[in-house]
Amino acid sequence: MHRTSNFLVMLILVLSAALAFGQAPAKPATREEPTRTEDFDATMKKLRDTWVQEFNAGHADKVAALYAEEAVLMRRNGSVHNRDSILAELQRSITAEAHNYTLESLHAEHSGDLGYDTGIYNEDFPHHLAEGNYLIVVKRIKGEWKIVAHAAVPNPRLK
Repeated sequence: MHRTSNFLVMLILVLSAALAFGQAPAKPATREEPTRTEDFDATMKKLRDTWVQEFNAGHADKVAALYAEEAVLMRRNGSVHNRDSILAELQRSITAEAHNYTLESLHAEHSGDLGYDTGIYNEDFPHHLAEGNYLIVVKRIKGEWKIVAHAAVPNPRLK
C-alpha cells in the first residue's frame, strides 16, 4: 500500500508540474484583437477618405490605384473588371460631372487578409442626386489593403 501511495503522490506532483509549466501565459489576445480591429477601422477610414477626396478632385488615376489589379467594380449599368477598366469607368463618371461624392460607413469588419466595408453614398450629378448603398471588399496584398470588389447599388429615383 505504501508503494501505491508514493506512486499516486508522484503522479499528482508530475501532473501538477506539467500543468503549471504547460499553461499558456495570460491571454493578451483579447487585448491585441481590438487593436487589430482598430487598425483595420483606421485603415478603412483612410481608404474611404482617400477615395472620396481624390474622386471629388477629379483624380481618377489616384482612385483607381486603391484597387487591386484584378478588381471588379459593379454599378447599375454593369460591371468592369481590372484596374485599367475601373480607371476608365471612374474617368467616365468624373467627366459626366459627378461631384460632391460622400460616403458614410455603417459597418467594417475583417478576418485575416480579407475585409469589407458597407454603408451609404451620395453623389451629385447635373440633373439629379444619386444615393444608395455600397459594399467594398478588400484584401491585404503584399501588406497593403486593396479593393478587390466594389458594388454601388443606387436607390430608385423618385419621380
